[in-house]
Amino acid sequence: MRIIVLIILVNSILLNGISCQVKEAPVTPSPFLLDKSTLSGVGLQKIDLKNEPEKIFHQKRLVRGDELSVYVVSTQSWVNKIEDYSFDEYIYMLHGESVTRPEHGTGQTFYTGQHFFAPKGYTGEWEIKAGDNLHYELSVISTHRKKATNKNVQDYKLLAPSVLSGVDITFDESGNFNQTLVTGEELTITLYAETPQLKNITEPYKESLLYIQSGQLTLTSNTGEALTYYTGDFVFIPKGYTGSWLSEGLSMLKYLTITAS
Repeated sequence: MRIIVLIILVNSILLNGISCQVKEAPVTPSPFLLDKSTLSGVGLQKIDLKNEPEKIFHQKRLVRGDELSVYVVSTQSWVNKIEDYSFDEYIYMLHGESVTRPEHGTGQTFYTGQHFFAPKGYTGEWEIKAGDNLHYELSVISTHRKKATNKNVQDYKLLAPSVLSGVDITFDESGNFNQTLVTGEELTITLYAETPQLKNITEPYKESLLYIQSGQLTLTSNTGEALTYYTGDFVFIPKGYTGSWLSEGLSMLKYLTITAS
């Protein structure tokens, strides 16, 4: 009887030792669509700002990635006085207007539906216009700050509609096109286009936010999960994604990417 009990105890110890050495397989990161309800301005949380207690301010964070963080931000009409803006920021204006008055330069106005870039180090005014209502915008920043090296920051940069329209796109022999629109201290914004094609992403994908301007994109992870995205969608691709990429459209898939520099 003692021998049987001893054998059971030894087996238990061995099995526990083996189980302790087994590690769970890492979860494959999967792309996902930014929540359209939040992008519609629903569900933003009101936040009290210590430095501007009288300012109406709402915000909701959609993503905090290893490299990128994505928010929807909303305020009343307001003039922000900025000294050495602390980060790069990609902005897609969902409602309202944005007016810049840099310390050096003439300034400009950005409107609903436009994409623009606020550079780290900007100094001047940034006015939000929403009438008696609230503006709101999609905002992408890097999750971690970098030391600034550019000492000649002037003004915000509009992603020119004439470029985004794509009429000057010329594909290479593989049916691909890319053009870097902004290279900031912390963010890089690139316009891509390709003829419809199927390809495998075998090298881990760099963490990115995609804005699909035209066409349709189906991403299938190595687990077999297939998700399809369409014109007007914002798609977050986590760091390390691998799988298949199927682009479709009348003549092309065209999209913007925001990545960490």
